[in-house]
Amino acid sequence: MGGRRKRRKQLLLRPKPKIPNTFECPRCGKVAITVEIKNGIAKIKCGNCGLEDQFEVPPIFDEANAYGKFIDRYFEGKIEIKESNIEEKEENETERESEEDNSGETE
Repeated sequence: MGGRRKRRKQLLLRPKPKIPNTFECPRCGKVAITVEIKNGIAKIKCGNCGLEDQFEVPPIFDEANAYGKFIDRYFEGKIEIKESNIEEKEENETERESEEDNSGETE
């Protein structure tokens, strides 16, 4: 006769993907790249190795687009790489390792 009442299916609402705040550095491989866009100029810097670049971007660019342009510029060789930052970090790491080795021998 009447039959069962049909239930309405709930729609699954999927959240919109969010743009990340930090990106992976092409030089050191750490997730430490920060992108800052102000007045049409993108400033990109790695917090680990010190790799940085600054260039103009159109107003429609967001952080992900600026990061993509940064990656393209890096692999084209348009970014000047300062070796002093890496050498200093390597020296600091070797000093820490030697201090750890010395402290382990005295115990």
